[in-house]
Amino acid sequence: MILSKKTRYAIVALTRLPREFGNGPIQIRDIAEKEQIPQRFLEGILLELRKKGILGSKLGKEGGYYLLKKPAEVSLSEIIGHFEGTLSLL
Repeated sequence: MILSKKTRYAIVALTRLPREFGNGPIQIRDIAEKEQIPQRFLEGILLELRKKGILGSKLGKEGGYYLLKKPAEVSLSEIIGHFEGTLSLL
């Protein structure tokens, strides 16, 4: 299966957030710089994940995004399915 750039960036961003789980929100700029993802593209991805109920967000100077669920409760298949559509095995 070939994943879209959007899906790959979502997965990369979601590997950063669990490392910071419980430490408060992480700013988009920090994720984008550390993971080498274009910030504007990442903003849309994180907004979609917030609408899906995977991420929460906080506004302001100390704001950013954070996981709403424990890292173990976020499944890779859920993320891939959201961005790529229904998965089927051959």
